[in-house]
Amino acid sequence: MSTKIKDHTAVGAVKNNLEPLVSDDYFYSAFEAAYDDQIEVVSLHLDDLLPDESGAVVLFAGEGNQVHLEAGELLISSGVASSHVTASGVDVTGLNVYNFASGLTLYSEGEVTIQTGM
Repeated sequence: MSTKIKDHTAVGAVKNNLEPLVSDDYFYSAFEAAYDDQIEVVSLHLDDLLPDESGAVVLFAGEGNQVHLEAGELLISSGVASSHVTASGVDVTGLNVYNFASGLTLYSEGEVTIQTGM
């Protein structure tokens, strides 16, 4: 772990200026090596997502942001959601939909790059 992390507080938010990852960093993944440093990528792990009562998660990452999801389980199907409102009340009609073996359903504005361990 680097000791050169600097925190800057602005309007109640903390911005971390982290050094670039190298292959021997503890949290380094093969995915991180696949993207150019100039591209903003949101990287998540499937286990970090908290579904609603029906097993649905809705991601709003913002237009133009790339989302990468690391999943340790099988992706069963993907497509575009038909007319549907989640148990938490979000209208997901027309969003990208991804169904996983565990029963979790992920809805997203943009396409999500999914890396499975299967």
